Amino acid sequence: MALNSATYYSNSIQGQPQVGVDVNVETVDAAPRYAAGYSVVRADGNKFRYCHIGTATNQGQLVGPTTSSGGATYGAAVCVAPASATVVPQEYPITPGSVGSHYIQVTISSIAANKYQGGYIVLTGGTGLGQTYRIVGNTASGNPTSGTLYIQLYEALQTAVTASTGVIIVPSMFTDLAATATTSPQVTGVLMGTTTSTNLWGWVCTHGIVGCAEDSTNAITAGQQVIASPVTAGSYASAGVSPNTLVAKALNMPTLGYSVTPAGSSSRLGAIFLELE
Repeated sequence: MALNSATYYSNSIQGQPQVGVDVNVETVDAAPRYAAGYSVVRADGNKFRYCHIGTATNQGQLVGPTTSSGGATYGAAVCVAPASATVVPQEYPITPGSVGSHYIQVTISSIAANKYQGGYIVLTGGTGLGQTYRIVGNTASGNPTSGTLYIQLYEALQTAVTASTGVIIVPSMFTDLAATATTSPQVTGVLMGTTTSTNLWGWVCTHGIVGCAEDSTNAITAGQQVIASPVTAGSYASAGVSPNTLVAKALNMPTLGYSVTPAGSSSRLGAIFLELE
């Protein structure tokens, strides 16, 4: 007996943000409708994130944050000690880097304004070790002083930073996306709608069954673990050349999930089950 599709299947979005607003994961927007990284879960369990796509990219491509504009994906910086920092007027007399401040002044060059918006600053050594703060935004290098910039935090600092505080700055995984690189890629998911120009907004699948560009340099079989391709940008590839042998660079590339139905051709999309979150 055939199942009644009206009863047993649904394409609705759980937790839809506004009553009456249609969420079509195939659409692309010129201006953002939701916050970067906003997530929805469809009734079949597939999860999608709303993202800023920085480069024209075809749907079905594996995408992640690019490192091409305004700084590397992971950027080390040097904190300016509170005693030497330039005061932010709205926080006076608290200085950046002090307990209770929402700002850290760091020495780092060639960073565009708000490159780190929605990202994270991780205190990796010295005073403040172990703390992670989310970033509201940042000024461009040279503001407030030559070679420095402000990083604004959502949460107030719990511990004062010093010049010896180790820092790693991680931009958002949901902004400035492009097809994944073949070396050291950061992977957000699979783009659902083609972006025909720069700086558009769309949905990226991060969990569940989805069609993705395939790199079939090594034969792929259903159920096999797949990785971001070290050969073809924006594609997935087999993690192994045989049941007991990994492909070259397999351990250097992010694991995506497993193959459901391989395409068998690098010019086609295969079906994979994403397990990125």
